[in-house]
Amino acid sequence: MLKQSEIYRLVNDYIGVSKGYLNGFSYRTHYEFYPYYCDLEIDVADYEPGTTREKFIRILEESNPLVQAKILKGVFKKIPVSAFEEQDRERKQELYDEYQVIIARLDPKTQGVSGDFKNLIFAANGPKPEIVLVNATTNEIRIVKNEEYCLVYDRPLTEKGLLWEELVDWWCDRENLQSQNRSEQRHGLFNRLLTSIEDNEPEKVLFRTYYKFFFEEFVDRLPALIPQVYLHYDPYTWKYLKDEKRLVRQRMDFLLLLPYGKNVVIEIDGRQHYSENGQSSPHLYAEMVAEDRRLKLTGYEVYRFGGYEFLDPEKAQEKVGVFFSELFKLYAIS
Repeated sequence: MLKQSEIYRLVNDYIGVSKGYLNGFSYRTHYEFYPYYCDLEIDVADYEPGTTREKFIRILEESNPLVQAKILKGVFKKIPVSAFEEQDRERKQELYDEYQVIIARLDPKTQGVSGDFKNLIFAANGPKPEIVLVNATTNEIRIVKNEEYCLVYDRPLTEKGLLWEELVDWWCDRENLQSQNRSEQRHGLFNRLLTSIEDNEPEKVLFRTYYKFFFEEFVDRLPALIPQVYLHYDPYTWKYLKDEKRLVRQRMDFLLLLPYGKNVVIEIDGRQHYSENGQSSPHLYAEMVAEDRRLKLTGYEVYRFGGYEFLDPEKAQEKVGVFFSELFKLYAIS
């Protein structure tokens, strides 16, 4: 349950109060808040009489922890940190971060992907890496062949996830690029990542659009969009398996490691995802959606684009820009 102090700090320090009323909540918008932002059927009329502040507090006090978590998440959807004046955002961000921990306490299912972060193997631009398990008790791996064709990020993640600038720092240390200026370091990593999707035009459009549209706005707060990430690993290639697929999806097109363990998978579906020999394949489609269900049940969020959406590159850029803008609002990236 929320502590009384946590309720009042949310109301007074994050949302704000004016003349006894919640900032940004009229009587009408308070009624609409619960179904629209929280997916809850709460009849505010049951909590009359009182001001919006008094009724909001009463609803929080009388709700169970899962409902409280939904209301908190609804508050941050309705009033993201970016909605405040610039001089107030640092303090509001601190409160937002604090309440993400509280939400996870109230509803453990919101904590995102379970398990400790170990290895991020990504951006392969050549033969498949060959990996051995060095220590099964600690999940320690070693790439014994084709390591030069992939990247392995093995630094610990913070509660911020993995930011682009952190990835650039790692790249700079890996390649001994301290003599380069920051712009050169960024471009070097960007171009190296681009080589892993060089033959896939839709993926290149999405990747380039992301950094073109959002780098200057976010800079050191921008989550790293990571291409071609190994999620599962089967040591054998299709050549040896004779086209038998033991793992449906070994690599993800793109991965975002967002704050508080919120991991977002982005896939662009070409024809190979749903057809064989030019014919629609219910079998392939069923495999794909089954794997999506499995990922979601382990805490990942999965978003898909259709390859058809990228036939017109200009329209595709617009769609990609809108998508990431909405995604950042959803996860309060500001």
